[in-house]
Amino acid sequence: MRKRFPALALALGTALGLWAAPGQISKAPNAAVDPVVPISSVKKWDTTVDVCVVGFGLAGASTAIQAIDANPAAKVLILEKMPKEFAGGNSRASGQTVLIPDIKDIEKFKTYLRACNDPNPIPEDLLDFMARQMCTQLPWIQSVVDPVGYEVGYVGGGGLRWVKVTEFAELPGSDFNATSAHIRTKGKGFEPAGVWNGFQKAVEARKIEVRYQTPAVALVQDPVSKTVYGVIARQKNGVLTTIKAKKGVVLACGGFENNLEMQRNFHGMEQVYTTGTPGNTGDGLEMLMAAGAKIWHLKNRTQSGGTWIGIKTPDYESAFIRQMAMKSGSWIEIGKDGQRFYDEARAYHRQHMKYYEAGNLIDVKHWESLPSHMIFDENCRTAQTIVTTWLSWPIAVQGYQWSKDNSKEIEKGWIIKADSIEELAKKIGRDPAVLKAAIDDWNAACDAGKDSKWGRDPKTMAKIEKAPFYAVSLAPALVATTGGAMRDTKSRVLDWRGNVIPRLYEAGELGSYVANLYQNGVFLAEAILSGRAAASDALAQPNLR
Repeated sequence: MRKRFPALALALGTALGLWAAPGQISKAPNAAVDPVVPISSVKKWDTTVDVCVVGFGLAGASTAIQAIDANPAAKVLILEKMPKEFAGGNSRASGQTVLIPDIKDIEKFKTYLRACNDPNPIPEDLLDFMARQMCTQLPWIQSVVDPVGYEVGYVGGGGLRWVKVTEFAELPGSDFNATSAHIRTKGKGFEPAGVWNGFQKAVEARKIEVRYQTPAVALVQDPVSKTVYGVIARQKNGVLTTIKAKKGVVLACGGFENNLEMQRNFHGMEQVYTTGTPGNTGDGLEMLMAAGAKIWHLKNRTQSGGTWIGIKTPDYESAFIRQMAMKSGSWIEIGKDGQRFYDEARAYHRQHMKYYEAGNLIDVKHWESLPSHMIFDENCRTAQTIVTTWLSWPIAVQGYQWSKDNSKEIEKGWIIKADSIEELAKKIGRDPAVLKAAIDDWNAACDAGKDSKWGRDPKTMAKIEKAPFYAVSLAPALVATTGGAMRDTKSRVLDWRGNVIPRLYEAGELGSYVANLYQNGVFLAEAILSGRAAASDALAQPNLR
């Protein structure tokens, strides 16, 4: 039996600084730390600021900009988990739409938001706050991006004009007027990641300190008053550092799309990937839970931003998004039983991957049908890319260029190729007879000009008949989650009794106001308004001693 010497090891560790004495934070590289630590454990603050912002996406940037513009003497620090080249959060890989409703239609818009949130309504004061801020924040956005060479552009080109932009026309209030705005370099057209580019440059112009590869790992909290004093962050070298926030801590560090354990526990998915930043692993949610925050919107009735059809490859942590508008019809999707399980050619993306069933809008069911494959032939392969080439983290941020005929991806082994359907089935672990029967059924439906199983539009149907044949594995993929702490109109975090947790704020996707259905453009608009609210209230607080 191997002997152990705990007393000697402890003495050595303490002498070398590998362990902390009782009541202190360890400075050993990669030392473990709970998501909330008591204020008594911090004997020395390494850094003191007015406002500490956790996360450098659009919400974090808006928070910092609002704080500095309101008080240029304020000291604001942004902590960012990712390296500088991969900062920006989901705002960087999003569709770039910022929804601006017409203030004249605010009551219609509020009616629409209520219907979108049903059956999980948010308090009326929050809904009113959100709607009014979205209607009126365009001048502020323009004032932020204009000095750094960016401008607000509008979908459809030209200047500001009010149009119908609703996704869910069946809902009451859906006829409100609005505009879908984006941010771009002045004089240029639509710019992928433009909203992030403009706000990032605005942060840089204000010389706000950003510490990259320095995630917050714990809140520092008084166990009695529940006041949050600051954060513990892990530096690039693995060493913990203490940061005191004299006025407040703002968690703007996104959701838990890239945390499979949380997805399994909170939603029930056996497999899911993010199409956005791989940095969203639920860090903020973990800290909020430990701090006693009231948690909401973990699941809703749907995944809000939608369960998209992802194509996960071994070379990238985030998933690609399957092509939204296929030019060829010679393809189908099959589930675990080897059969088609829905009308795969419908434009689900126009309603964030929702469709009606039994009177409700629900997510497409890939997450309930795994394993799932897309099967197609040579005609389909050469007609278009099988992924959307302007959206998703690997493309928008990491710069991957998918080949126009998918040939490069076949060579990489991302797409499986075979000379016959039976051979293809064996390569992807399917029963050859079952797959052959599914293709035969499909081809017969094409000959008949009618999909009697799922009602696919005949215009989108073509026989899978030209060899070679191909398959690619499909997986549910998320653009965002909305779970987090319940917050008020000042972005203050609330506990389970509805009390404010002093000096703790939350902004953006983490704890979003979106309780069920997501209208395009709301997330980015909410990131801005919630960050601004957090900064304004935090600056109004007296300094902590």
